Amino acid sequence: MDKKMKKLFLIIVVCLLIIGITVETNNKYLFTVNNHEILISIDSGSSLTEVSNELEKQGIVKSSKYFTYYTKLKGLEKNIKAGRYAIPPKIGLNELLDKLQNPQNEYVKVTIPEGYNVFQITQKLVKSNLIDKEIFIKIAKEGLENFKPYDNKGNISYKLEGYLFPDTYFFPEGLNDKDIIDIMIKRFNEKFSDEYRKRARELGLSLHEVVTIASLIEKEAANDKERKTIAGVIYNRIEKNMPLQIDASVIYGITKGERHINRLMYKDLESESEYNTYKYKGLPPGPISSPGQASIEAALYPEKHDYLYYVLGEEGHVFSKTYKEHRRNVEKYIK
Repeated sequence: MDKKMKKLFLIIVVCLLIIGITVETNNKYLFTVNNHEILISIDSGSSLTEVSNELEKQGIVKSSKYFTYYTKLKGLEKNIKAGRYAIPPKIGLNELLDKLQNPQNEYVKVTIPEGYNVFQITQKLVKSNLIDKEIFIKIAKEGLENFKPYDNKGNISYKLEGYLFPDTYFFPEGLNDKDIIDIMIKRFNEKFSDEYRKRARELGLSLHEVVTIASLIEKEAANDKERKTIAGVIYNRIEKNMPLQIDASVIYGITKGERHINRLMYKDLESESEYNTYKYKGLPPGPISSPGQASIEAALYPEKHDYLYYVLGEEGHVFSKTYKEHRRNVEKYIK
């Protein structure tokens, strides 16, 4: 091969490499990378950097920095508008930018906090004009034909209590009450993974029992680091056939989650409700709130220890192994 041919060959190779790199770059950065429709909300006053970071966080673009650069290159950094958007999978950045300049507020954003019960969730959804209160409550009480995780071992206040997963939702306008419940239960089923179900079987627990324990943890834990410790106390007391004596469960039994009692009185501890964990041993008949993922994990992977008691201290709960030690802690922290 003479020098001219070698030079031509090298030029061709370099060109092919450039083309290959360009194609790869296009595939990586010039198209969205989400495999399904994702709903996002852009708040008023959000900067381009904030929008770009949110797009990357939600798995829509490969690189927030590249999206920022591309948007500035197009001169559109000030054109992105606040609003709610449904982003289809695998679209070009030009199409994405077109969408972000033309908001269609066809989705209602609602955040359900961890630890909310059915009544509180209902109130939240009513405020967003998404549901009919009476219809939603009726479905939550009676349950669904295609979703029956509960054990039917007691008088459950709401059969769907604990299964309306706490999360941020983008509900399309025009849904009915059952549609919204279906979406929230679907989210629960997505979060309660096969690994979780396998772990529940290892513990000899039903899904309903795990969610019930998780709901107690959710209401009792003062911070994330003590969730598994509280879980350990619950398991220890059940193993020793001791009543759980969890105030939050007693309060739920009395109020059905519709109000809060700041301090239980002696007469409250005599309540005949099956949620009265002072009078009845073992778990209450069902969850008392919607637990988040951290509480579900704590219920499935409790900390192993010898603690049987806890009392709220200055920076979370103080745990003890004996009743005598517990009484000292109560005298110290309960004024």
